[in-house]
Amino acid sequence: MKEIIQNLANGQQPFCLIQKQDDENILILEGQSQVNEKIDDIPRQSGKPTQDKIYDTISVIPFSQIRERGYKARTHGEKILTLAITHQHEIPLEVLLEHLPCDDIILEQNITFDSSEEEYARLIETIVEDEIGNGEGANFVVPRVSRGRIESFSVRKAFTIFKSLLENDYGTYWKFIFYNGDTLFVGSTPERHLYVEANRVKMNPISGTFRKDRKYNTRASFKNELLEFLVNQKEINELFMVVDEELKMMAKMCRQGGSIIGPLLKEMSQLIHSEYLLSGKSDKDIFELFKDSMFAATVTGSPVENACNIIHKYSDKSRGYYGSALLLVGRDKNGDDFLDSPITIRTAEIDRDGNFIIAVGATLVRDSIPTEEVKETESKSAALTKSIVNPDGVSSSTPMLSKLANDDDIAETLQQRNQFLSNFWFFKQEIPVQLREIGKDVTISLIHNEDDFAFMLKHMFESLGVRTNVISFKDYVFEKDESTITIIGSGPGNPNQLEEIKMSQNFKFVEQILNSGKKAMFICLGHQFLCKYLGYPVEKKRIPYQGVQKKIELFGREERVGFYNTFVPKPSLSIKDHKISLDGPDNELVAISGEGFLGFQFHPESILTKNGDLILRDSILYLLDETQDRF
Repeated sequence: MKEIIQNLANGQQPFCLIQKQDDENILILEGQSQVNEKIDDIPRQSGKPTQDKIYDTISVIPFSQIRERGYKARTHGEKILTLAITHQHEIPLEVLLEHLPCDDIILEQNITFDSSEEEYARLIETIVEDEIGNGEGANFVVPRVSRGRIESFSVRKAFTIFKSLLENDYGTYWKFIFYNGDTLFVGSTPERHLYVEANRVKMNPISGTFRKDRKYNTRASFKNELLEFLVNQKEINELFMVVDEELKMMAKMCRQGGSIIGPLLKEMSQLIHSEYLLSGKSDKDIFELFKDSMFAATVTGSPVENACNIIHKYSDKSRGYYGSALLLVGRDKNGDDFLDSPITIRTAEIDRDGNFIIAVGATLVRDSIPTEEVKETESKSAALTKSIVNPDGVSSSTPMLSKLANDDDIAETLQQRNQFLSNFWFFKQEIPVQLREIGKDVTISLIHNEDDFAFMLKHMFESLGVRTNVISFKDYVFEKDESTITIIGSGPGNPNQLEEIKMSQNFKFVEQILNSGKKAMFICLGHQFLCKYLGYPVEKKRIPYQGVQKKIELFGREERVGFYNTFVPKPSLSIKDHKISLDGPDNELVAISGEGFLGFQFHPESILTKNGDLILRDSILYLLDETQDRF
C-alpha cells in the first residue's frame, strides 16, 4: 500500500481517492485520463463484472454542461474531465492515513476573495430587490470565489490537504481527491446530488445552515440555539423551496413514484445543515437521469432555468466546476449500471502551479439578510481553507448533535415541519379508484412556462389516471390541441410586460381557450394571465410570496396552500360573473372559477399545499361537469 500511495504522490498516474459518508474504508481508483465534450461521450462498459461491484469511470463535470439542457451558462472552455478506471482498491482509512504525506504548505499570500464583503452584500441586495422582487424566481445562488497560491506545489501537498480533511472534517457525503495528470480537485462535499442503483433514484436537497462558530458551555445552551434555528421561518422556507425544486426533477425522472423522508440534520465540523431525502424508482438510463438532474437547486436557485439566466446576468465569469457534480459510474454484480454523484461544493480546484480557487455560495431568498449571507459563505469554506492554510494545526471540532440523541424536543420540532405539508409527496403514489375510469378518456395539455413545476403537476395528474402532455409555450399550437383540458402553468416574469414573447404568447392562448369554450385551468403565472384577460388588474405585491404557505378560504373551504408569486390579481367591482376567493388585507384574488375554467394563484403541486392532490382531483371533476358544486 505504501508503494501505491508513493506512486500516486509522484503525480505520474491519474487517480481518485474517495471516502463516502465517513466510511472506515477508502476507495482508490486509478486509470487513464481523457477529456469529453458531452455527458454521452463518457465511455460506457457492459456485462457482468467478475466482482460484486466494478467502477468504470469517474468524471468532474463543469457547470457549463448545463447547456446540454438548453440553459444559459458562461464557459472559459472547461471540459468534462474523465478517468477511465483500470484499477480499483479499497483500503482501511487507518492504513491510508499512515502512508499519506504531511508536507509543509506555505501560501505565497493570504487567501483573498474576488469580491469584498461589502460588494457581495450589495450584490445580494440587488438580486433580492430586482430579481426576486420582480418575479424572476424564488431563490438564487451566486458564488463568492476565493483564491490563493501554494508555494512549490506538488501532488504530495494536495495529499496533505486531503489527509487533514479525512482527520478533521466529518458528516460529509464525499471527501475526495481527483487528479487527471494536470488539475487537482480536493473536496469535502456535504451533499449527494444523485444516486441511482437497481432502479432506485435518490437526491438529498440540503439547505438551512446553523453555524458552529462558538463553543457551548452546556448542552442546554447548544440545544436552545439549535431549536431557534429549527423554528426559524427563513431557514425552513429555504429548505422547502429547494425540496420543491428537486421534486420537479424527481417527478420528471421517476414516473413510477417516490416519497420524501425527513427532515434530517447533517452535522459537519463547521456547520449543521437540514435536509430531506427524496427517493423514487425509474427505469431510465443513468445518463439520461443525470442530464435531467443538472444541476441542484441548492447551488443554482429556482426555477433552475431562470436561475441560470440570473447567474449569467450577474457574472461575466464562468463558474468552472463549482456547483456541478462528480459522476462515478459502474456496474453491479448483475451487470446493471449505477451512478453516484456528489455536488462539487466545498471543493478546491488546484492547477500545477499551485493556484487554487474555492467558490462558496449562499441561498438568497426574499428575506435574506446580506451580512448573514456573507458570514455563511465564510463558514462554508472554513473547513477547507483551514486544511490548506494550516493542515497540521486543524483541530476537529467536537460533534454536538450526539449530545441531543433521542431528545424529544428536537425530534418533535423537526417532525412539526411536516405537519402541514403535502400528503401526496410523503407517500408512494398510486392511482386512486375514483379517477381510474374517468382517466381513460381524459387528457391534459400542460403549457410549460420555463418552470419544471409542470412535471410535478404531470406526476400528480397521472397518479390520478389522467394522461398529461407537457409542452413548451414556444411549441404550443392551440389549433392542434385535442386534449380534454388545457392548463397554462407557472413561470418566472412579469405578466404585465406583454411586449415579451412569453407573456404575449400566453395572453393569446388565454384568449383562444376562453373564446373556444375549451375546458381549462390556469396556475400561478397562468392565473395572472387569465385574470388580466378577464379585466382584473394584476399588481406587484408589497412583499413577494416566494415559498410561502398560507391558510386561505378556497371557495368556502379552508386550505393550506403554497405560493411562489411576486404579482397577484386584485378584484374589480365592475366584474361580477365569476366566483372568486380573496385573501389578506389587500384582497388578493387567489382563486377564480367560471364556466369551464379555474384559476389558482397558488401551486397545488407544491409540497407547501397540504391537499394539493385533492384540489386537482376536484378541479378535474368540476371541469368535466360544471353542475358539480365543487368550486
